[in-house]
Amino acid sequence: MAVKTISFPKGKGHLTHNNRDFISKNVVPERTSWNRIYMQESLEQAYDKCFGQALQDYNAAQKRKDRRKDNYLKEIENSGNKEKTFYENIVQIGKKEDTPVVDENGNLTEEAKLAIEILEQYAKTFQERNPNLYLFNCVMHLDEATPHLHIDYIPVAHGYKTGMETRNSLTKALQQMGFAKAVSKKENETVAWQQRERAYLTDLCREKGIDIEVLGIQRDSLTLPEYKAAMREVEALEQQAEEMEIHNRELAAQAGELVRQIDELEARDKSNQELLAKHDLRASTLQTIAKETDAETKSMKSVAIPVNHLFGGEEYVKVKKSDWNKIMDAFSQAVSRNHLLEKYEKKISALERKIATLTDQIEKLKQFVAARGLGEAFVEFVKSLAPKSFKQKLEEKKADAAEQNRRRKTTQQEMPDKKKKLQQEM
Repeated sequence: MAVKTISFPKGKGHLTHNNRDFISKNVVPERTSWNRIYMQESLEQAYDKCFGQALQDYNAAQKRKDRRKDNYLKEIENSGNKEKTFYENIVQIGKKEDTPVVDENGNLTEEAKLAIEILEQYAKTFQERNPNLYLFNCVMHLDEATPHLHIDYIPVAHGYKTGMETRNSLTKALQQMGFAKAVSKKENETVAWQQRERAYLTDLCREKGIDIEVLGIQRDSLTLPEYKAAMREVEALEQQAEEMEIHNRELAAQAGELVRQIDELEARDKSNQELLAKHDLRASTLQTIAKETDAETKSMKSVAIPVNHLFGGEEYVKVKKSDWNKIMDAFSQAVSRNHLLEKYEKKISALERKIATLTDQIEKLKQFVAARGLGEAFVEFVKSLAPKSFKQKLEEKKADAAEQNRRRKTTQQEMPDKKKKLQQEM
């Protein structure tokens, strides 16, 4: 079995993406039904389950109404301490090169089947290992390049003396799970918890015959403190790289969605322009109707003979019966034309307003894409989807191998200096 890596970065917590309410460009919709849902509860329901009783107890103890809390979730969302309503980690074994979801025939690969089995075991035991991290949303995605989990949880800490007895606090929740208080940014509760979760996942992999590799680190040449320090440094760098990769994928997805919206708006704009051109009666048709109406009016006037009233008063005209019938037909046609013109005038005005709105939306979207640099991200994303030749793949493999060798040599060169410095300090 080939050596693989483990990914355990923090996620952005986009529940609409996780639950496929929003489909990004890197998703294969035909495989969305393959995804597995282990827990799917709304954030509101989860907060009520975790903090509902504590909120009731707190409000019951308040004699003043202005000190009562209406909605603890909203309080966290609007907190000035930059508190998070929930946290997310993305768990992945291997990469798309060594653990793709499907083969060239669209069938589930053996590597993916093994990764799914391990990830499922990890997901099903998460709550048991982490009693103070309430798991309210947990899904496995098989409609992207590599099998991976989205773990969304709420930290629940108990025992507060003032205020609500149970609250949202990641630090205290981890401490109550047995993790020591932080002594530095690199040695804190979250780092210790992540190391434990990685270790558990590594054990699951080894039970299935998968060796987990930490690139650039060779245990035999280091002392235990040096090895642990190097491991922490490598994990931090790996997490940064993974977070950047996730961020770039999200940018590409956003850019793709924006470009799709722009294309849709431009298509609608074009359709409306064509419709307006088709029904634009003011330019030619209205002029033709006006000329015909003028000619018919003059013709009607010529057949009307004035009749003088003997006793004065209003003047009358007389016409032949045949001419009178023509006049009535012309009047009927004029009324019909007026109704038709009013109808088209309203339709034209509505289309013009709609086109103006669409044009404004398109310009705003283009400005947004340009300001965020999403257009370039989308272009790069589209390029990445293009099928690569064997030569390109070979060059990429060579580049990856060269980079790994460079890192390994750099680490090996730095180790004697670190070891020498440690000996001098001792």
